Amino acid sequence: MTTVWVVLGVAGAVVASTVGWVAWRDRERTASAEDRAAGRAALVQQQRYERDRHASQSDVIRRGDDRS
Repeated sequence: MTTVWVVLGVAGAVVASTVGWVAWRDRERTASAEDRAAGRAALVQQQRYERDRHASQSDVIRRGDDRS
């Protein structure tokens, strides 16, 4: 029975230390205005790329329908 308590104690300590480390690490990260602006710019660029890709794929599909 002692082995079970030791294993549970070690597992609890590992979980607690992991949660503590992640909380400490995330507190170090602060979002600045530059980070938010860069995120928005990346999102706009991604959406533009997806829109252009969708349009080009649509043209290919339409051209392929002429065979029917």
